Parts: sequence; structure tokens; C-alpha cells
Amino acid sequence: MQMMNNQLTNNVYIEGIQYTEIPVFDLEKAVDWYCGKLGAKLGIRNDELAFVDFSMGPSLFLVKTNDDTTATFKVNGQDHYTIGFRVKDIQGFHHFLSQFETKVSPIVVEGHGSFFTFYDPFGNMFDVFQPPQ
Repeated sequence: MQMMNNQLTNNVYIEGIQYTEIPVFDLEKAVDWYCGKLGAKLGIRNDELAFVDFSMGPSLFLVKTNDDTTATFKVNGQDHYTIGFRVKDIQGFHHFLSQFETKVSPIVVEGHGSFFTFYDPFGNMFDVFQPPQ
């Protein structure tokens, strides 16, 4: 077991997380929402997927699917997000999302920051975090 632990702690292969993929049923609408509303930059795009990039963190691949699926999973019967966004103005972003009839939770302020969750038009749930100022 000691040898395996040394191999894991000395891993030189993985440098970080480059991207994540989320399902969408309408690629055109997804590109418009992520780029036009959330400010992502469009990279590659074809009929099956689009690559969108934010200024910080991993990029997103929006993958077109006809299946009834999301990147959201359940914890004790409640939806849970797979991706968290970091913001500088959580109040402003919360208000901004509310203008688009986006399902958003109330902002929760805790000692280590402020949080809320929201859903994209495809049912994918996300967390939003702002560190304490």
C-alpha cells in the first residue's frame, strides 16, 4: 500500500481540470444563453457541441442530446450542482439572472462567502460563490 500512496502523491500526469461537459437539447439556444447572457466566449462549434470559455477556470462543452438528462444529480432527494461559478458581484449577478426568469435560490451569506444556485434553461443546476470582501 505504501508504494501505491507514493505513486499517487508523485503523480506528474494530471495538471488540472481543463473542461467539463454538460447536456443541452438546443445547441443554438445554449450558445446564445451562455455567450449572450453569461458572457462566455465561443470557441469551436459544430452540429453536436459547442466549446465556451470563461475568463477563469475550466471551459464548458455544451453537448447536444435528445435524451432527458442534465448534469445535476440528487443528494438526499434534492438537486445538487456539479459546477460552481465564482463572481465579484453576487447581488448584481443574482438580479441579472432573475430578469431572465431563471430559477434562482436566495443568496445565503456564511462566514466563508456568499452563495446561491440557479438553473440554466436545460435543467442544469449551478452554484454561485463570492468570497468575503
